[in-house]
Amino acid sequence: MISQLGLAATKDKVVKNGDLNCGVFPDDPGRSAINDKGRWEGFYVDFCRATAAAVLGNPEFVNFIEVGAKTRFTTLMKRQTDVVMYSSTWTLGRENQYQIEFPAIYLLDGQGFMVRRSSGIRRLSDLQGKRICVTANTTTYNNLVDTFNALSYDSHIIFANGDSFFRGSCDAYTADRMNLATNRANRADNPKDYIVLPEMISREPIGPKVRNDDPEWSRIIRSVVHAVILAEEKGITSGNLDQVLKTTTDVEVMNLLGKTSNIGTELGLDQEWAYRVIKAVGNYGEIYNRHFGLGTPINMERGLNRLWNQGGALFAPPFK
Repeated sequence: MISQLGLAATKDKVVKNGDLNCGVFPDDPGRSAINDKGRWEGFYVDFCRATAAAVLGNPEFVNFIEVGAKTRFTTLMKRQTDVVMYSSTWTLGRENQYQIEFPAIYLLDGQGFMVRRSSGIRRLSDLQGKRICVTANTTTYNNLVDTFNALSYDSHIIFANGDSFFRGSCDAYTADRMNLATNRANRADNPKDYIVLPEMISREPIGPKVRNDDPEWSRIIRSVVHAVILAEEKGITSGNLDQVLKTTTDVEVMNLLGKTSNIGTELGLDQEWAYRVIKAVGNYGEIYNRHFGLGTPINMERGLNRLWNQGGALFAPPFK
């Protein structure tokens, strides 16, 4: 469906069809996978459901479309997906090449290194002269070469994946730190035998992807991400949401939950869109801790993904 402005009215199509076509990577527990009960779950899956809750009124109205490294952008171009929730880094080159947008950031990551706990490697400088596994023909490889050249490290680069690292082909494996933690949780025989070093050699802002021809849809996706971030900052959870709604005098919270302002109308939604989002998936901290946090198989500190007022870099624009 095309709007009067000649732009793709994605929201209207989603409402008409009654479900959201959300692209996710298959078999990636913690981020997106089908559990043993046949239900999709994971960090990115929650953002699919949050979007459906906002737009369709029900977080279950999602048609999960399996995408991979080669199809995560092209499915948008071919209109097979309405939004893709995937661990893709926001770059200007990708936006220009595929005519897509990254409306928001839901994960701040960076390239790091995983090593065996028994190796004694604990910091970047310990990798001098070591064998490093990296996937060929990737920005990860380019980052590795640039960084090690700048540091004058005489290390040995091996084109291999995480499985090769676990088999002992190299001393360290490099990728985005969340990718490393996911590999450790899902592919290592004993995840406790491996550690992810704290240092990062790149910045990797990760976010949802949409086509760049529909500003209304882009604002909706951005607002869904920001709603769960603001909810955490304001102390709103899926459990206390109803009590907050009854008692709050915080203007920004009232705007978020639809008691005041016309944010919902301006987005092309109703006033309770954010209420449904938080009720369905919780705030950002609940989502992160449920899938990535300490005590989960991924077992990653939030780091930069803490709120801005808790030592991190995560914040939402004012809901005013």
